[in-house]
Amino acid sequence: LSVYFFSFLMDVSSATTPTAYITLVSAEGCEFVIDRQAACISKMIKEMLEGCADGPFGDVESIPFPEIGAPVLDLVCQYLAERNNSNSSLTEFRPLRTLDPQKEEDRHTVIELLLAANYLDC
Repeated sequence: LSVYFFSFLMDVSSATTPTAYITLVSAEGCEFVIDRQAACISKMIKEMLEGCADGPFGDVESIPFPEIGAPVLDLVCQYLAERNNSNSSLTEFRPLRTLDPQKEEDRHTVIELLLAANYLDC
């Protein structure tokens, strides 16, 4: 089990409650701990957390994403945390620039990332 914590991308001094973070779990079971405000950049996650306060995701500390692999969820979490801190756009996201859709190995990642971004609406 791997746990990735994105605190280096946010001001943890402002996080005074344990509910300030949410854990996103990949298909492989890797856990990505991210600031809830950053996670809510994804409209889907925001609706799950805020729109269903009395529902199944209201007070949860983790959300499983069995359709999203760890490498792609890692990129998504990096993007959400970076965008939360700097209001950057997708074209400014540095890890995305390193991917070349012409290369077979990167092509799969690019496609999976596009599908995840569409699914998470971010």
